[in-house]
Order: sequence, then C-alpha cells, then structure tokens
Amino acid sequence: MTEKANKEDVNYSRGMPRSHCGPMFNGDTGYCEHFIANKRSGIFGGCELVKGEIKNSFWCQKWKKAVTK
Repeated sequence: MTEKANKEDVNYSRGMPRSHCGPMFNGDTGYCEHFIANKRSGIFGGCELVKGEIKNSFWCQKWKKAVTK
C-alpha cells in the first residue's frame, strides 16, 4: 500500500466551484473520487491519498473528478 501524502506536498487548499474534495450539495458533480465521506459530518471526511481530516470544500493536486451516476 502506498503511503498517503502530506497536505503541504499536494497544495491542499481552498477548492474551486467545479473541483473540490467532497460533495457540498445535492446533485453536486464537482467532487473528487478519492474523498471518503464521514456519515456524521457533511463537511469533513477523509481521503484515499492524503493524510488527515479533509474538508469537502477544499482541493489538492491529486484531485480527480468522481464518476457520478
């Protein structure tokens, strides 16, 4: 298993309207496939590639658009 990156190394920072870590509203299609939602929090979750708590409205260089149904 690959070690997760530090936030500083991937420019974890404020997201953009069409590219952010996690879903922010119903029907949102601009989030990342690596985001791991926290069922108890709609704002914070985790990431498959980046260490630590991840805010849904942020972004990083590992961002990849999630495939939505």
